[in-house]
Amino acid sequence: MPPSETNPPFSSLGIIPPARRRGITQNGDIWLEDRQALSGAEGLWRIHDKLYDLSSFIDNHPGGPEWLQLSKGTDITEAFETHHLSNGPEKMLVKFFVKEAKTKRNSPYTFKNDGFYKTLKQEVIKKIKYIPKQSSNTTNFLIDSLLVGMFIFSILACTYWNFYIGALAGSFMAMTSIAAHNYFHRKDNFRMFYFHFSLMQVREWRISHVLSHHLYTNTVDDLEISSWEPFIQYLPIEKKPLVRYGSYIYAPLLWITSFHLSFIRRILEIKKGNMRHAQPTEWLGFLLPLVMFLISGQSLWWSFIMWNYILLCGSTHFFLVGLHAAHHHPDIFHDGDEPRSKDDLDWGLSQLDTVMDRKEINGSHFLVLTNFGDHALHHLFPTLDHGTLEHLYPIFEDVLERFNERTSFRCVSQVDTFTGSYQQISRISPNKNPPNLKKI
Repeated sequence: MPPSETNPPFSSLGIIPPARRRGITQNGDIWLEDRQALSGAEGLWRIHDKLYDLSSFIDNHPGGPEWLQLSKGTDITEAFETHHLSNGPEKMLVKFFVKEAKTKRNSPYTFKNDGFYKTLKQEVIKKIKYIPKQSSNTTNFLIDSLLVGMFIFSILACTYWNFYIGALAGSFMAMTSIAAHNYFHRKDNFRMFYFHFSLMQVREWRISHVLSHHLYTNTVDDLEISSWEPFIQYLPIEKKPLVRYGSYIYAPLLWITSFHLSFIRRILEIKKGNMRHAQPTEWLGFLLPLVMFLISGQSLWWSFIMWNYILLCGSTHFFLVGLHAAHHHPDIFHDGDEPRSKDDLDWGLSQLDTVMDRKEINGSHFLVLTNFGDHALHHLFPTLDHGTLEHLYPIFEDVLERFNERTSFRCVSQVDTFTGSYQQISRISPNKNPPNLKKI
């Protein structure tokens, strides 16, 4: 019998779930606090089985990677291994070493030097210096154009009170937000703040997406899965009929309202006194309705109404794409399924087990940027610009061949990922065959 939805779900990977992982009250701060209790980092930073004090490094690198500041007191092994595409940081760690960790890691993943991920990483390190800068310049041009388009169509929608143009403005808002995700895996930069026009928070997404989802994909430690519970259940557990099948009907209501719900949750956190949710940049989203009001000639009230309509359209587009882009399908590994290994689970191969790419999206710079494309490579190397990923496929395919893992990279149709997502919501029986034995 599958695990019950009323109890912490069983992890077939042996991960102890965060104590407060269930329900809509969970947020990034709670997730980090729960990880501190499970990491054995003793108020320091844990990498593999060693503890480091990185405080002086952070003090000397203002504006550096925010995830490093946020993750004090936690195990950052996966983040450290995947966010540095050079060998320098590993050598530099020596001077920050404090002591050995006393407890076992609450993570099953390995990063062996002769394993799949580290082998691929070394090949990529050799390659990236030869990737043309035009690729990332094109990405910058595309996201800036999307931002301009969002403002233009929002103003036109308000001026002519045209809801078709408003829907188009919402699509530009969604594409701008998706493209902005390309930037907040890195150190602070102004383009990552384009995300705030959706009223969602960069800081919250840096926790839920960068530190949780990207590193512990489809596990009980994936905040992006648990944040939709109890309304949408992606793990293969026992589910009430209303959740198992009713979510087919009410899920779109969540897509439509999630931009607004994100803002409401931020206000509630501020009311509790959590002023980390009130950073000045996070109010950037209100610049759009102000510009609409000042230029369109409409009253403040009608400008506000059209802006909210644009937000609803943008939210629908964003989550329609995001929730059906890569990770949910009955043939994709979800915690509870049989893993490919119990004692040597290479992190890179485990990522491939949780991803399907879409053949209609890969190959187009614009579609990759605005539809979470080249998703397998993006998960493996999140700090690289989306525009550079296409240059890595020859190396990627070569290393897959060397490790006899060609079938682990799966590229299917958008229809497959969309219908598969709904099939996964209703799935209650764990897959008993490990992912490396499956063929698609």
